[in-house]
Amino acid sequence: MTENFYQERAHQFQSQITVVDKIIRQLAWTRLLIAALILLFGYFGFNHSIFFSAIPLLVIGFFYFVQSQQKKESERNLLLHLVHLNQREVKAFQFDFSHFPAGEQFINPTHPFSHDLDVFGIGSVFQYINRCATQIGEKKLADDLTSLKFTKEEIIERQEAIRELAQQLELRQQCWAIGQQIQKGDGHLNPLFAWLREPNLFLGKRFFQIAKWVFPFITCAALVAIVFDSTFEIIFFLLFISQIGFAAAYSKPISILQNKLAGYRMLLENYAKLLSKWKGLTFQSAVLNQHQQKANEAAENVHAFSKLVNALETRMNMFARFFGNGLFLYDFHSVTRLEAWRDQNAHELQPWIDSLAEWDALLSFGTLHFNQPGYAFAEFEDDFSIKATAAGHLLIPSSERVNNSFDLGNPASVMLITGANMAGKSTFLRAVGTNYVLALNGAPVCATHWSCPIGHLRTGMRTSDSLQEHKSYFFAELNRLQSIVQELKSSKPMIILLDEILKGTNSTDKQSGSRELIKQLIHYKALVMVATHDIALGDMEQQFPNQITNACFEGKIENEELTFDYCLNKGLAQKANATFLMRKMGIIP
Repeated sequence: MTENFYQERAHQFQSQITVVDKIIRQLAWTRLLIAALILLFGYFGFNHSIFFSAIPLLVIGFFYFVQSQQKKESERNLLLHLVHLNQREVKAFQFDFSHFPAGEQFINPTHPFSHDLDVFGIGSVFQYINRCATQIGEKKLADDLTSLKFTKEEIIERQEAIRELAQQLELRQQCWAIGQQIQKGDGHLNPLFAWLREPNLFLGKRFFQIAKWVFPFITCAALVAIVFDSTFEIIFFLLFISQIGFAAAYSKPISILQNKLAGYRMLLENYAKLLSKWKGLTFQSAVLNQHQQKANEAAENVHAFSKLVNALETRMNMFARFFGNGLFLYDFHSVTRLEAWRDQNAHELQPWIDSLAEWDALLSFGTLHFNQPGYAFAEFEDDFSIKATAAGHLLIPSSERVNNSFDLGNPASVMLITGANMAGKSTFLRAVGTNYVLALNGAPVCATHWSCPIGHLRTGMRTSDSLQEHKSYFFAELNRLQSIVQELKSSKPMIILLDEILKGTNSTDKQSGSRELIKQLIHYKALVMVATHDIALGDMEQQFPNQITNACFEGKIENEELTFDYCLNKGLAQKANATFLMRKMGIIP
């Protein structure tokens, strides 16, 4: 897959927009012509009544073309988003994915690994992967990337679903484009779900069930009777005002309900469109089949709900509210229809929306697999080890990325990684961590082969001090290490990635503390990578030959130039670069 593919799709959709624009202009001119004919026929109708008889047909035609133009404008809007999506995919191949949401709201510096691994924020893993159509999909994707809660069986099922979604290009892009047609707003569904649990205002109460039909019937009958007997005018007027007064008496609770549901109509209609995209599809994956069945149940019901919310919002028009209540007690009918829908579907709406969020999050991984077909899906072996071939960081362009292979846990469970500054130690740790996160989500991994166990991921790379919490950098790091050890003592299998631990103390104390920590880690069910500048720790491989192994990244100084190959090698690093760089930059003689 190349950027040319997406560029061609963008051109195709742009061509379709040109055709639709022409149709829209034609419809607009037709509407204008019909409007002129209505005025003209109205003028001539005063002389020849036959012209009046044609006006209703012209009015029907006018509204038909209005509706047709609205549909075409909606189609154009969808096509425009598809153009934007494919243009963004072109840029993403050039590693400019800044136009996709970065998930900055999910940044949590205290999370066990997400902050260290750049999971969220500008230029993050989330921004690179995210192709969610909805905010609830983004929240689910963020939760999946940070919780790592899936079992082995669930991960394998997700891998099957992601493989299948990768082949559903039109479905993925159509869903994204539909989702973009509504502004952000689906992140706050709590008021809607709270309303689902509230008692009914009118439904099930006999008085209201009778009154909403009997009173309008009598009022409308009085209106018809005026045609035969003008004395009914006063009766109709009194009944009309009485119904308005009756509706006004319950206006406050109805207005409160309206405010609770305000703004959800477009959102629900958007959800209904997304769900309808899954209707009639067939999948091989068990996960996708489950979501497809949910979508079949949900699409029409959610669409009906959006229409009922829209009907309630109509009361905001004072003219419609005045005559609607005066003639038909419109507010009571609107509310009872909503409550009837709630009684039937209240327990289903949350699962429907949860299902939508889940498959929306999976669409992002499907796009990742489609864009990067060379990435491998993880295998999960019974032995507690990680084996990787040609693994790299997905945020580094393939033209610049240096991939590395490693085997941890056969038998050594701790890898001490030494190397000079800028040699690639931290990037390597982040590549391992990021790929592990992807693997445990069932997503493709930036490697040609990857096998790993299922465990808890913990990192220590970016610990920072906090003036507000009165914590020094060193104390904050100790807290992180303490929490890791406590989790190990609870017998949780863990993957631990540490970068230059105990930086906040002197070198002797740091070396001593590092040794004791590593000695402790080898006794637990954990796979550990520790990046360090302290090559003195390398002798621990001889002390614990089956438990600790050394690896390194080396730099080269040739012709007064420092270069790195970023390749992981066995053994200890032999070269340092700090003094060389300081001399070269004139900092020291």
